[in-house]
Amino acid sequence: MILTKNSIEKLKASISKVIIQDLNWQLEEIKLIGSGVINAVFLIREKNLGMLAVRTPWRAEENMMDKHSSGIISLKKEAQISEHCHKYSLPVPKVHKLHLSNEINFLISDFVSGDNSPISSFDIGQLTSKIHEVPLDRLSIIDQHQQSLSQIISHRIINRAQTLRELTNSKITLPCLKELQAILDTSQADNCLLHLDVRRPNLIGEKGSIKAIIDWDNAFIGNPIMELMRIAETEELHVDEFLKGYNNMSIDENTDKAIQFIYRLDTALMLSILFISFVNDVEKREHYLKRVDYLSTEIMNSL
Repeated sequence: MILTKNSIEKLKASISKVIIQDLNWQLEEIKLIGSGVINAVFLIREKNLGMLAVRTPWRAEENMMDKHSSGIISLKKEAQISEHCHKYSLPVPKVHKLHLSNEINFLISDFVSGDNSPISSFDIGQLTSKIHEVPLDRLSIIDQHQQSLSQIISHRIINRAQTLRELTNSKITLPCLKELQAILDTSQADNCLLHLDVRRPNLIGEKGSIKAIIDWDNAFIGNPIMELMRIAETEELHVDEFLKGYNNMSIDENTDKAIQFIYRLDTALMLSILFISFVNDVEKREHYLKRVDYLSTEIMNSL
């Protein structure tokens, strides 16, 4: 489904109506600045608040008041976690308004501008460490449903492995769900807030400094080794520099290799499916298929 010009105009009209009539704000400008699979992002200028970003689900199949829809969950999650992190002075856009109605749902936050200058992996490591150190204070992630991270990842691996078997007609041998979860539950690491999509596209920088981190759709509360293994497996950052900035090698050193392999496998399975079904990149597809084979073999050998 494509975000059409007509759809953009309808979204602009609906957002403008709420801002002017319901919020009594003085809207001076509104324009589309980006769109993704779920959300469109508009830039608005309000007379007193200045430049703000409005994030709204745009797909027609989104049920406006269905609390289980991916669009509403995405907005609530971004608002909840951003407000929590802002309270502890992490660089996140300040939330101004979460609007949910039968007509349109959207989140209004500060607009943080950047200049696309490179951000070092070291600095990203430092920021990730700060995220992991944020007090939880009874923070509960809306789509975690009180499940432990080990439960979520174990189920996800089993489901993703089955999907990949069907896509490639291959054999992927893994421990059963209970065995995977039991291995992950042996970790003694304290739970913390995990972003789980720490990449440069989700960072806003200026002159090489990080001004904000955005997009908490993948976030959960759980073992910090999961975040480190995802970053290591995706290879989008310079891992050694990232770890220097993160400055806590004891997490890696004190975590059993089988646990690390399982968390890496979750990412390798995801990327294998991505490069088979959604993104045509033969080299990366073959790389992650080999990673799935290697990691699943190592996990079985660890039993």
